[in-house]
Amino acid sequence: MTENSVSRRSFLVGACTIATLGMGAALLADDAQAATGIKRRKDGRVDVAVKRVSALGAVGGAVVLGTVKGTPAAVVRTGPDTYTALDLRCTHQGVPVNPGGPGWACPAHASQFKINGDVVRGPAEANLAIMKSAWNPRNSTLTVG
Repeated sequence: MTENSVSRRSFLVGACTIATLGMGAALLADDAQAATGIKRRKDGRVDVAVKRVSALGAVGGAVVLGTVKGTPAAVVRTGPDTYTALDLRCTHQGVPVNPGGPGWACPAHASQFKINGDVVRGPAEANLAIMKSAWNPRNSTLTVG
């Protein structure tokens, strides 16, 4: 192999990273959303004013929160009036998953999960974990953590 040649594995990892970043733009909370719809509390929990986060406007929409009490997390709209907080650590070896394809993809070993956290393809054998959250119907806010 020459110095300028690229291995198949390097090419695929790079291509997947670019694809994931492209998909992530639609799912990640941007600064405007974070300023208007996502609030970090001093105790590590996160409040998500779901009606103010455009990514949660339709069933199947999701927003990555970053970390909640040290755990990578996202909120997914799973029904007309239901939201689920997901622990984004792959159930295979704990590597944080990224937005990718129709849901989440593990960059380490290519496990794939549906947007709601259900495992599609391994090596992971279990769904992404659901995080503790509390719904406040008075102000349509989901508190995660």
